Amino acid sequence: MIKTTGRIAEKLITFFFDAKNSWLVASVFLLIALSTILLALSNTDETYQYDVGDIALSEIRVPHDIHFVKEAETERLRERAVSSVPVVFDRDTTILTERLQITDALFRAIVSTHNQHSPVDGDDMFQLKTFKARFPQYRAYSDQMLLSFIEYESTNELRQLISRIIINVYDNKETYILESAYENPLNIDNKNIVVRLMSNTGEPDKIPAAIDNLHTVDEMKKRVYGISRSIVPGMPVRTINSIALFITSIMKADTFFNEEETKRRLYEADSNVKPAMGILKKGQIIVREGDAVTLEALERIKILNKFAEEANIAYVTGVFLAQLVFMFVLILFLTGDNRLVIPDKKFSIILFSIMSIFMVYTFFIPRDTGIVFAFLLPIPFVTMLLSTLYNVFLAMTMSFHLVFFTAMIHDGNFNTIFIAFMCALLGVFVNRNVQRRSDFLLGGLYIGVVNSAVVIALMLMQEVSLSMVFKSVQIAMLSGVVNSILVIGIFPLYENLFGLTTKFKLLELSDLNSDIFKKMLLEAPGTYHHSLIVSNLAEAACRDIKADPLLARVGAFFHDIGKIENAGVYIENKVTDPLAKKLSPAAYSRLIISHTEKGVALAQKFGLPESVIDFIREHHGESTMTYFYHKALETVTNVEDSHVNKSDFQYPGPKPRTKESAVVMLADSIEAASRSMHEPTRAKLRGLVRKIIYNKLNEGEFEHTDLSMADLNSIEESFLVILNGVYHTRIEYPEALEVERLEAERKKNENET
Repeated sequence: MIKTTGRIAEKLITFFFDAKNSWLVASVFLLIALSTILLALSNTDETYQYDVGDIALSEIRVPHDIHFVKEAETERLRERAVSSVPVVFDRDTTILTERLQITDALFRAIVSTHNQHSPVDGDDMFQLKTFKARFPQYRAYSDQMLLSFIEYESTNELRQLISRIIINVYDNKETYILESAYENPLNIDNKNIVVRLMSNTGEPDKIPAAIDNLHTVDEMKKRVYGISRSIVPGMPVRTINSIALFITSIMKADTFFNEEETKRRLYEADSNVKPAMGILKKGQIIVREGDAVTLEALERIKILNKFAEEANIAYVTGVFLAQLVFMFVLILFLTGDNRLVIPDKKFSIILFSIMSIFMVYTFFIPRDTGIVFAFLLPIPFVTMLLSTLYNVFLAMTMSFHLVFFTAMIHDGNFNTIFIAFMCALLGVFVNRNVQRRSDFLLGGLYIGVVNSAVVIALMLMQEVSLSMVFKSVQIAMLSGVVNSILVIGIFPLYENLFGLTTKFKLLELSDLNSDIFKKMLLEAPGTYHHSLIVSNLAEAACRDIKADPLLARVGAFFHDIGKIENAGVYIENKVTDPLAKKLSPAAYSRLIISHTEKGVALAQKFGLPESVIDFIREHHGESTMTYFYHKALETVTNVEDSHVNKSDFQYPGPKPRTKESAVVMLADSIEAASRSMHEPTRAKLRGLVRKIIYNKLNEGEFEHTDLSMADLNSIEESFLVILNGVYHTRIEYPEALEVERLEAERKKNENET
């Protein structure tokens, strides 16, 4: 796949940068540009420029259903969705665990002091000093607080009470401690929050809360005494103060604003809001002509303009790209290894002129004509003209672009697409075997009949009235005839203006009553007879290998017209010129070889097309005149210091470049060789034909053609059929004197009896 794509890309790049293809590239892009402009003008929506209070210059209607987003309402929905998103805070549950661990460590130290150092004479100051000496980390705490904890009767009970108060402070669903006050940095108009309990395991629990539940560390320090008092109301004030002092000294924020998560939820809420949609129905009147433009009407006009601008850009881009792809395919098809046309200036101008005339004409045809719209277009004319001027394959390829353009300009109407396709297809194939210009008219009648059947079928499916069916059938019939008349009238214009070799031109050239053939018959009768046989051989062979038999026949007629001058030096004309006997082999060879140059000059003088002149140039290829070369070699052996160049005895070429030219080369050689055979038989003729074919093949004369071995076998069989007919065994008729003698003897015998 990659290699194939690379080859195609390389082929396109080579083609576009080849100066020989500049005309075709230019015409292709001009066609794309013209088609895109016409389709844009035809199908894009109009825009309007008004302000509130302006008078409408024309009635403004909605061209088709337009679904639009109600921006203001959608924005309100977004604001509502965003405002309902709670602000996210994270509570660090390890803060509570750490506070409890600090408390447990303190009271373990107190218990250890109690166990090892009892108070002296009821004075607890000794224990306090011992405690601080043993545990210097607690020297920051006040002596009053530590002494109240040491003096308390049940150290374990006190520890539990303090832990209970700490849990109440940090594990309260109505109280969350912040380092500093929440200032709403995202400007969220929502008093609700959600607190995620962050832990080292599992997904965090989510607790709904309110902004009022958030408190700073300083605020909570002020509330600790009250919380402690509410939990242990009967405890001495001195002890409660110490508890509050201890808890505030180890107090730390456990809740933090999660800005990133909050933004994520805001974005998600905003993204999940479905736009509020409105609709303007096709045909809906926005403002009438002469009315003042109101604010509501202006809003709708803005919607129309916005939709039109977006749709127009997308439409034009899509149309341009679609045609660009199509044209690339066309270029690959037309200029492949077996190219069907030569992308020269002439072809480019013809293709551009025909297609551009069709597109411009189609643009101006009214689109409200219904099912008969496609019949008003010259689609069959274009495909009939291209198939006759060039070939069926080119016409078929361009018919797809015709159907595309027609479908796009008529909004993709099914009836139009179907009828356009049928018209294009019929135009391509209806005149494949046309022999006379009047056959175009018969082809037009065929198109009209088939189109009538198509119209009847489509209208029956749509339950149209009989009167409308009858009217449409008339238009369908008339369309076929008119298109054929257009071809008859315009075809000769292209044929003569651009010098194209069409089948009609070839038929005219095949007239043996023309002056050049009359001259050949009188001055070179042997060459004339030779050309007739070669034409029969070539025509039959080309028909068998699916080449152009008419082109081969005409090429064979003209291939030896250069022999009209100095006809007497050629063997088929009995060599009546005494000059021939005086020439050396090299000079005689040059004289004979010159008949190709003379033939080209004569053909150009008579205005023959290049495709026919190519037969004159190529029918000998680069072959060597073996007879004269052999004579020259024999002569040089008897003459000292003589030199023979083989190139002096070779035709200058070029070698055949088409199947038809190669077939004429073979027919020319075989017909000439067969004349020298003594008592030709089927076996001898087969051997001769096969020998000449394989000699030409081995000499590389067919290297520029696409002849296959199967083609060469078919050519051999075709030649044998013709040659066996020419050299068939005839009955030997008796002389007149012998007949008279036999009659006299018969009468004598009758008298005697």
